[in-house]
Amino acid sequence: MTPNHYAIITECVDIGTRRGVQRAFKHTDDPSLDQIEQAVHDAVMLEICEKYYFTAPKEETIEFSEL
Repeated sequence: MTPNHYAIITECVDIGTRRGVQRAFKHTDDPSLDQIEQAVHDAVMLEICEKYYFTAPKEETIEFSEL
């Protein structure tokens, strides 16, 4: 089986967008555009991080040969 990454990410974006807008309006009736954008961004990234594991890139090791 192969996962459909496009469908998974689309679901994350859809759910995250809805949750982010709801969170932006949770404590205020008139959030700023920056507050809405940040809440949506955070919620989308949270959804993606729940579906995918990210690892830090490995550091390249440089081997020096003796001259």
